[in-house]
Amino acid sequence: MDGGIDDALALVLGLRSPEIEVIGITSVSGNVPVRQATVNALRVVELVGRPEVWVAKGAARPLARDPIRAYEFHGRDGLGDSHLPMPQQDPFSKTALKAMNETLSSAKRREVTIICTGPLTNLASLLTHFPESKNRIEEIIVMGGAYGITQYGVGNETPVAEFNIYSDPEAAKLVFGAKVPLKTVGLDVTTIPQLELERSDYARIRKEKGKFAAFAARTLKKNMRLHGRFTLHDPMAVASAIWPALYEFSSYRVCVESRGEYTTGMTIADRRSWLSEDKLSGDPVMVCSHVGARFKRLFLERVTAA
Repeated sequence: MDGGIDDALALVLGLRSPEIEVIGITSVSGNVPVRQATVNALRVVELVGRPEVWVAKGAARPLARDPIRAYEFHGRDGLGDSHLPMPQQDPFSKTALKAMNETLSSAKRREVTIICTGPLTNLASLLTHFPESKNRIEEIIVMGGAYGITQYGVGNETPVAEFNIYSDPEAAKLVFGAKVPLKTVGLDVTTIPQLELERSDYARIRKEKGKFAAFAARTLKKNMRLHGRFTLHDPMAVASAIWPALYEFSSYRVCVESRGEYTTGMTIADRRSWLSEDKLSGDPVMVCSHVGARFKRLFLERVTAA
């Protein structure tokens, strides 16, 4: 996770969902610097009361380029400039790379699912330094990309590129080509208007009692005041592991562009249906094409319940 508001809400959702077991969290440079992303992850772990879940500090910069930030949207603290208290819990003593490798090494074959809600730098480093680790990954779920398979599949950082992929396209290219089962939940579905939080949803959050609703209300306040809407990118990716029946995925061959003058960070789904599979470009990816309308209701119930 890279420390933004939707990352935090996704962590609350994951940590409060008995359908999945969260083992650990890694931070990465993205919306905010990695140090701030680590602090924000620790804040959520303490909020939910899950001290056994380790938070390991990850990569401080992309593989081959300068980092970009999203302060204007997420605030200087990554949580809507909500100025929350500093966490008491310390980060894990090991780096994200070591923590991920050791966790996978002690797991059974194809047992662990990795959900990525930020740039893919940490995972790319793992697959580069410890290539054998991919044999223990059941699947990778990525919040990232814009594939043009719905009318909403256009970029948010550039006309064609989504923020997480654009932040480190070299890492994304490596992960997408790693021959590990990969699902992506991209802008094609996360930006569907009916699935975004609206003012009425925010009013409901503010009326709920308890520390989780208060946390959500506080972190969302600035964005809701300015924009009146909030897109649940990262919670939607996490929820695909919690409520898979709400999701539909379509198989595509996908290329990640890392050198284009105007297309860096673009995720290109080869939609040439008249070609045979061996003629298509890219690596096989399951791209989310539909999310049920119940997602938002279930998300709000899980995240705000006392």
